[in-house]
Amino acid sequence: MKVRDILLQASTHPEPTPNWALEKVADLARRLEAKASLGVCQVHIPPMSNWLANKLLSIDGMIAGENKKSAVNADALASSFRSIILENLLGDCIVIDCPGMVTHWQIAVRARTHDLSIVPVYGHAESIAVAEGLVFESGRPVLLLPEASEVKFERVAVAWDGSSVAARALSDSMPLLRRADSVTLVQITGEKDLSKTAKSSDAICNLKLHGIDAEAVDVTIEGKDAATTLQNYCVRDSRDLLVMGAFGHSRAREFVLGGVTRSILDAPKLAIFISH
Repeated sequence: MKVRDILLQASTHPEPTPNWALEKVADLARRLEAKASLGVCQVHIPPMSNWLANKLLSIDGMIAGENKKSAVNADALASSFRSIILENLLGDCIVIDCPGMVTHWQIAVRARTHDLSIVPVYGHAESIAVAEGLVFESGRPVLLLPEASEVKFERVAVAWDGSSVAARALSDSMPLLRRADSVTLVQITGEKDLSKTAKSSDAICNLKLHGIDAEAVDVTIEGKDAATTLQNYCVRDSRDLLVMGAFGHSRAREFVLGGVTRSILDAPKLAIFISH
């Protein structure tokens, strides 16, 4: 199986998704020979219902200006995307109405019919919340893409603890692992008992059956922070992609990411492939 189509999540408010994100997706689409589509969240802020506040501050006028700016940014992003993506790899440019703020709900529905969703990380206030929502609501893997990351994905690290979510991430990432020059299963030791979980050596044997050569590495936890340990290992070993499963628990009928996953999403040092 290959990655045949990817979906870039883009924002228009308060600032548009930067051009580097479009260029990285164009590069990735070319490398994977995959169709690239754009999902643009166009914010539509509803008018104020407070007559006095609107009279004194002209709130409705300010809101109309912000809505217009979001619409202009959406058009500009779609135009740039069409010009950057190779014609034979260009998918759809989808404008999604987001009432009030950038959210994941509607783009998650679109993401369910794409092999991979991409969320660029550039300081937007809602980026992490959107990524979290896509992980749990789309049923497809999500690629978190910081500006400093490469999209060659030649040296891949897989966070392995023998759990079911790690196994799912390993399976979902196989199209990328097959293309890599080096694949390492990284097991953090000193954090929890792994004696009753699936062994990394068995996972390596399974990967071998799929034509993927991999090795296992045990890394001792630094302090009590598995997230920092994982990312520091990737930086030291020049890894350009980290694959990991998203742990989560239900709270008030919403899924919330576990501590390690959340910590990595908050400050990714490289591209992160997340699967749930």
